[in-house]
Amino acid sequence: MAKCEILTGAYAILGGSFDPIHNGHLYLAKEVLSLSPIHKVILVPSFKHNFKGEGIALDYDSRLALAQEAVNSFNPVHFISQPAADFRTPIEVWDAERGESGYTSDLVRKLIKLHPEQSFAFIIGADNLENLPNWHDFPWLKENLHFIVLPRPDCTMPCDVLSQVGYTILDMPLCDISSSAIRAKIKAGESISGLVPEELELRIRDLYLAKA
Repeated sequence: MAKCEILTGAYAILGGSFDPIHNGHLYLAKEVLSLSPIHKVILVPSFKHNFKGEGIALDYDSRLALAQEAVNSFNPVHFISQPAADFRTPIEVWDAERGESGYTSDLVRKLIKLHPEQSFAFIIGADNLENLPNWHDFPWLKENLHFIVLPRPDCTMPCDVLSQVGYTILDMPLCDISSSAIRAKIKAGESISGLVPEELELRIRDLYLAKA
């Protein structure tokens, strides 16, 4: 672990297409909060995903609304203890990428400008680390952003990349849920019960069936 002091009080950014949001995303946010001194986890749905191109099934406003409803229905009291007078919602959804470039460096610059007093970290899976030096404006990212790395059992840590950035590795059990598998189940007429928040199950199914 390196530069771990930056985590204290930081906001951790969890970006992604959230196509759709699912219980694995909420589990990941919960574990980051439980295992680190992160102050808050911010879910930022991608308006434009530079690696997926046109591969996002649902429109941005629908994905954003589903993410907000999922977080609103998820009770943080179940996993974090705080005095009532100091209660805060430790998971939020920010509409921060609407009309933006989709580049993490531009997103973080925007957030720093809006919240100059706040430090930020970025949650990344170990499977994405090898490609990190190819991200847009990586020289700026490695100097200005702390990375929270989630190990994957099927990939090794690229030490040459880790040596260039500030990082913290959080060892947590993986939750084997993916948005692509959920979309496939909906298309096949299979149940998605337990994979997405119960309150959103029917709505998610209907939205994706309408896109089929």
